[in-house]
Amino acid sequence: MGKVYIKDIISTIENFAPLSWQEDYDNSGLTLGNTENECSGTYVCLDLSEEIIDNAIKSNCNLIISHHPILFKAIKNIDYTSTLGKIIVKSIKNDIALYAAHTNMDNALNGVNGILAQKIGLVNIKPLSNDFDCENENWLGGGAIGEFKKPMKKEEFFIHLKKVLNLPQIRYNSAPIEQIKNVAICGGSGSFLIPYAIKSKVDIFITGEIKYHDLLDNDKSILLAEIGHYESEQFIKERIIAILSEKFCNFVPLILDNSSNRVKYF
Repeated sequence: MGKVYIKDIISTIENFAPLSWQEDYDNSGLTLGNTENECSGTYVCLDLSEEIIDNAIKSNCNLIISHHPILFKAIKNIDYTSTLGKIIVKSIKNDIALYAAHTNMDNALNGVNGILAQKIGLVNIKPLSNDFDCENENWLGGGAIGEFKKPMKKEEFFIHLKKVLNLPQIRYNSAPIEQIKNVAICGGSGSFLIPYAIKSKVDIFITGEIKYHDLLDNDKSILLAEIGHYESEQFIKERIIAILSEKFCNFVPLILDNSSNRVKYF
């Protein structure tokens, strides 16, 4: 392989998780930058920050792939003193392209939800909802259902969950479920899938964020567990690096951001 261009890196990501798979509200894809530039290095992170931009500059990376987009809606002004403004201006000044692989990566079988299912130890993985019929074998959708070969007691399951996902805490409702075998999951903010989880008659639905009243309103219907937004998506960085390493590791540096969760627990 000769020169590697930013567009080559992006094409590999989109072959794995096409942009057509992103949700309507999302803004995955190229946020800013010139895809025709030769890629000097790729920096992969979960969330963009000014520190991430600085790290990319120090590492001579002119492409940053984040999971969460920095822009969801149109902006009317760019304040150079704001966090967003500093990120945009510094990226432009240093000719760094910003790319987000968000809900398209969530919806991939080997993306956010597939990784979460594997980490937990689920088998027989299938889509939680079938809103989008896709023939691509890497399609999973916005959530997943799986099962354990043998059921676990609830307390045993929560201990297992905290260990394999390195969770500081689990927040859950008071649904009268004591055995866990069938599990529904959704990385990030998955409350919109609660009705699908109830309909699927799983023992528990796990996601990154659940509103207080959603926990209360469903405590007779299903066991709900909130594990944290960051915690539910933290492993996608390694998957993106793995996807790119198969093709580019000998040609451009691929750097994984190892920053911890910026939201702290006490």
